[in-house]
Amino acid sequence: MGSITDLPYLKTNPKVIFFSDFDGTITLEDSNDHMVDNLGYGQAKRRAGNVAVLENKASFRDAFRDMLDSVKTPFNECLQILQKNMRLDPHFTEFYYWAKENNVPIVILSSGMVPVIQTLLETLLGHNLDDHLTIVANDVESRDGKDINTPGGWQIRYHDDSHFGHNKSLEIKPYAAVPFHERPTLLYAGDGVSDLSAAAETDLLFAKAGKDLITFCEREGMPYTVFENWSSILATTKDILSGKVSVRAGIQLAIVASVILLFIVTLDNRFRVLPASIHGHLPSHYSGFVVTDVSVVTCSVLSILSGCKPSSPEWTQIEKDLYLRSGWTSAAYVQFQRKKEQDLLPSDKVVIDLKIGRLEPQFNNDPKEDRVAWEQRPGGLWLKRTAKRHASDSHNAITSVDVLFGADAVDPRAGWEVRDTAVLLDSRTEDLEARITVRRGDPSKVKKPVPRINENGRFKIMQLADLHLSTGLGHCRDPVPEELVPGQGCEADPRTLDFVEKLLDEEQPDLVILSGDQVNGETSKDAQSPLYKSVKLLVDRKIPYAAIFGNHDDEGNLDRQQSMALLEELPYSLSSAGPEDVDGVGNYILEVLGRGNTDHSALTLYLLDSHSYSPDERQFRGYDWIKPSQIRWFKSTAQGLKNKHHKYAYMHMNMAFIHIPLPEFAQSGNYFRGNWSEPSTAPGFNSGFKDALEEEGILFVGCGHDHANDYCALSKNSADKPSLWMCYGGGSGFGGYGGYGGFVRRVRFYDFDMNAGRAVTYKRLEYGDVDSRIDEMMIIDGGAVKGPD
Repeated sequence: MGSITDLPYLKTNPKVIFFSDFDGTITLEDSNDHMVDNLGYGQAKRRAGNVAVLENKASFRDAFRDMLDSVKTPFNECLQILQKNMRLDPHFTEFYYWAKENNVPIVILSSGMVPVIQTLLETLLGHNLDDHLTIVANDVESRDGKDINTPGGWQIRYHDDSHFGHNKSLEIKPYAAVPFHERPTLLYAGDGVSDLSAAAETDLLFAKAGKDLITFCEREGMPYTVFENWSSILATTKDILSGKVSVRAGIQLAIVASVILLFIVTLDNRFRVLPASIHGHLPSHYSGFVVTDVSVVTCSVLSILSGCKPSSPEWTQIEKDLYLRSGWTSAAYVQFQRKKEQDLLPSDKVVIDLKIGRLEPQFNNDPKEDRVAWEQRPGGLWLKRTAKRHASDSHNAITSVDVLFGADAVDPRAGWEVRDTAVLLDSRTEDLEARITVRRGDPSKVKKPVPRINENGRFKIMQLADLHLSTGLGHCRDPVPEELVPGQGCEADPRTLDFVEKLLDEEQPDLVILSGDQVNGETSKDAQSPLYKSVKLLVDRKIPYAAIFGNHDDEGNLDRQQSMALLEELPYSLSSAGPEDVDGVGNYILEVLGRGNTDHSALTLYLLDSHSYSPDERQFRGYDWIKPSQIRWFKSTAQGLKNKHHKYAYMHMNMAFIHIPLPEFAQSGNYFRGNWSEPSTAPGFNSGFKDALEEEGILFVGCGHDHANDYCALSKNSADKPSLWMCYGGGSGFGGYGGYGGFVRRVRFYDFDMNAGRAVTYKRLEYGDVDSRIDEMMIIDGGAVKGPD
């Protein structure tokens, strides 16, 4: 190796060198994905290629070349399109100028192409790149001697012969090889699999939240620090540069510990110096995990080195701050240790019970109770653990742990139980009602229910619109009356769910549609808790349900994908994320089968994601709209089912549910029945979905969103014949707004009689005339849209 001064990034004698990926790390979107999705063979095929790489069916190098080869657009035009569509992380610009002022070289190591990266940076920064930033990446070259600025004239030229086409670690290794006390601190930020080798050469890795790099780091046991955006990277790098935080001390200790561990293991292999019990194993009864310990840990949020990370791979941390990120200087987490049963040692204890309290739990009078001593842990936790043989094979063995929040926290998952006392770490965890929930036994496989018309030919759908549940009890907004029971104040979520429970028991619906804004994002720092509350009553009654999202569901700590992933795994849930190549999360259909044993569909429900806020506030203020990809999916699905539906012996019916109303809901001149108490907040842009619904024979479309509207409006076709009913659900939750002259919460029902091909709709109220079917009317007769009498 040459002199240290031969290394270019050391010429200015920096204390820190920052290496970083580019696409998806510095930019908000991957530029290569954007080209392939919009100019190449599309998102679906690209994702299929990614899966093939992850499953080791194809190399990254070959799959990536195949992706880019599908882009035939001239290279200069590709650059122009990317310049218009790509955006930097909003905090990277600040980091860029701070690094320049503080002698921190930035080295971009990318699987992308140098001219793309340079063009985007200069465009988005607004000037030529400064000397402190270097780009090391693949390049672009002519294909078959063509001009790269002609159709099909360019291709990628890989940086080296490695599996990824660019081995990012090669650029870092010379710096990592410099003696520890002579070199600067090496930092790295990335988001994908190709960053793993580079990250291994640096002192500290920043891994982007929710991306593949975190998955691979956990699989490989590599430490990392999560970042959402470059503001946290900048703060940490400043602390490292100023000496407030040192990553060196932790690395040195880790090296010493590794050497000692290696020495002991080597010695034991030759001389068996470790206790004999460590070498023994219990017989395996099943391949699942069992919990062997649970604890609560606290840490400082001011230092990356005092983070609450598990001490070994056997420990799992539940990534929910028990203070719900309200602590200025500290955070707290529940951690639990678990092992596969076949890996248990004779000395290992299995947790068979967990309670929370200030005093040691008392044994009851049950002679069958295992009278093992209770063990105390922080936060008021008491564990009952036993090393008794086969204890792990018992239904009493705890196999997983989670955290929910609120005095009204519930867990609809099979086999899970919420502890009835909050974690007693301090007054904050008690006020937030941080609650531990545990699972006993093996995780149950969730079998999707199959909704079917009842033997009497009837089927009832309950639409729950705008529940607006919170983390905790919630705050009542515009309740009517202020106190349902004199002297008892209004608590939003309990009052909402009491109303829902009453109607479930009285109406006994066959299917429940949750039509969006189940979660009130603004008051849901732990969105999992209100999401679980929204379905627990349904699970307890074994009622199938399906959910779509509104504009508030993803304003808490979970995005749409994460919330849908939770819903898809719950008992009696028919919810689905839908096709990945269609805009939104939650575009799917439900088929209600005919009575008896028939496999033919009697009812088809189309559920679509109406998204959130307008992507173009300047031109179309307000809310988003159904996108062209969704309309294409809807039309192709509906047309593909027509032949199948014609085989049903009775009259087949189609309907749809969305959250945000269509512009035609507010069309003047339409007949309507019900309360039109507030202006319709439909999108400012009309994408034509209402016309598509009519063309494909949808009989009615239901929505939510505008809480104080509960009317059904009738659209007519060019022949002045009834063609589509458009019905609001009416707001049901006290955590959302009311007002508008004393709006009473309500729920809409659709009651089908398949014998006559009819459907009636009506509403039920929480207060006032609580027993009547409000505004009851027939909207379908003989399998066709029916106008008013």
